[in-house]
Amino acid sequence: MSMRFEGKVALVTGGSSGIGAETCVRFAEEGAQVAVVASSSLDRAQATVDRCGGNAKPFACDVGDVAQVDKLVADVMARFGRIDVLVNAAGVFYPTRIGETDESMFDEMCDANLKGCFFMCNAVAQQMIPSGGGKIVNLGSAAGTAGRSNYIVYSAVKAGVINMTRSLAAALAPHDINVNCLAPGNTATPMNENVRTEAEYAEIYETIKEKTLSNRPFADPREMAGTILFLCSDDARAAHGAMLLMDEGVSAGY
Repeated sequence: MSMRFEGKVALVTGGSSGIGAETCVRFAEEGAQVAVVASSSLDRAQATVDRCGGNAKPFACDVGDVAQVDKLVADVMARFGRIDVLVNAAGVFYPTRIGETDESMFDEMCDANLKGCFFMCNAVAQQMIPSGGGKIVNLGSAAGTAGRSNYIVYSAVKAGVINMTRSLAAALAPHDINVNCLAPGNTATPMNENVRTEAEYAEIYETIKEKTLSNRPFADPREMAGTILFLCSDDARAAHGAMLLMDEGVSAGY
């Protein structure tokens, strides 16, 4: 097993499930100390910590609350002394259709997916700069590269994350901080289990199958985590503001 991240500290939001959880486990497997961040429950973060073989500690933070973000970063610094890697995997995902989306849904979508991403980068970058650099990976989405009639607000905020990544990279590259973006397509996580299993979403699931060029309508989250580790490795030192789209061929066309 490669130990590319031995001696490094990785802070991963959204670390209690899905791509975030698999990312925590893979960092731990390659030698990193991992701050596993769940949205509200230390118990949920602990479930991932238990998979990390002693290389992780649990934290809880609502990333849409800037005061909580600042406290989280301070707590991680106090515990580990440094932050070398930030992965912004926290987010929410649900339909936001015309006529069915209220203000609270809109605000939650923006806070969890876009606002939280910016303020995590803002807080962590201020720790990375005096330390000589670091790696940041934001999770965009294939939905942020094209319109989605059932996920209008989600598509919009993920497009924001993709372009914000470019701007952050422009600001932070002179400080030897690589900021890049992974844009997953449909990936089998608890966030979309309803789409994969519930009759209410059968039409959406069939549409996904029809548009997917590969034989997998939903990708493996551990593979997405592997891509995140690549973006945080020395092999990706030349990447600043890159957006890596992994969507089982959906965007390539029919």
